[in-house]
Amino acid sequence: MGKAWDAWVPPPALWSEVYRVLKHGGHALVFARRPGNFLLEVDFTTGTVVKQIESVAGQHFFGHGVVTADNRYLLTSENDYDKGRGLIVVRDLASLEQLDKFDSGGIGPHELRLMPDNKTVVVANGGILTHPSQPRKKLNLDTMEPNLSYLALADGKVLGSYELENKQLSIRHLDVADNGKVVVGLQYQGARNDSTKLVVSHHGEDSITSLSAPDSIWRQMNQYTASVAIDSDADKVAVACPRGDMLTFWQLSSGEFLQSHRLSDGAGVTTSNGQFVATNGKGQMFNADLSNKKLIAKHALLKWDNHLSRISS
Repeated sequence: MGKAWDAWVPPPALWSEVYRVLKHGGHALVFARRPGNFLLEVDFTTGTVVKQIESVAGQHFFGHGVVTADNRYLLTSENDYDKGRGLIVVRDLASLEQLDKFDSGGIGPHELRLMPDNKTVVVANGGILTHPSQPRKKLNLDTMEPNLSYLALADGKVLGSYELENKQLSIRHLDVADNGKVVVGLQYQGARNDSTKLVVSHHGEDSITSLSAPDSIWRQMNQYTASVAIDSDADKVAVACPRGDMLTFWQLSSGEFLQSHRLSDGAGVTTSNGQFVATNGKGQMFNADLSNKKLIAKHALLKWDNHLSRISS
């Protein structure tokens, strides 16, 4: 605690970590996810860990959190592993202590975001049961039931829950457009030779809708997506596909596939200053658009994982 990290501190107000990172009054919050029970507060300008807490007994983190619009509370996705249910935990943003919790609407909640009304939380319930006694083991692949759930921030009431026809498509990462459209990246847990559609959206419909791409693109994605980022002004979506060594681009409004770039172990993606920024498992960071990608930073000692966040003033 309190020791400055030896690693490089990234340039242009961006921080990519093996865990999910969020803005916190000049600091960043780092969530365990493999699974793990720690939450760190880091001064991202110096790399100093200034606070560390643990999840309450019987719970662990899932690598994501979001701060409420009034900057008073932190919502974290967690697992009640003895009861086998997902939780959204409400924490005081200043102390990080748990104040309340409610059901996530499913099992294995991963990424969560506030909707534009700031009264609703959308949650990617991956459907995969885990337990810290068997780290990284997926315990229920034959019975998993992933869903996309919308919860009332005031009381945790499930306002809507939407499932995919193929239950082996784990709902993991998502982003929300300015108009409330949700785009979701999936990870397939079925047979290796299956061709599956791995990017879907939802915008008030009765069901989740698959985005459109040639079968060759779905196959190249190798049954796995990582980060999802929306640029509402540009009407674009970027989805990282580390197992397919791809960064893909889609039109937000139509759901049509637009372009892809080869990006070896491409993992994280976000937006910054009107363009997409992507990272990979080789410590590289790129600016990327439909026409090309440009290397902007590299650190040989770092291996970026599936999360990348924009930290803004």
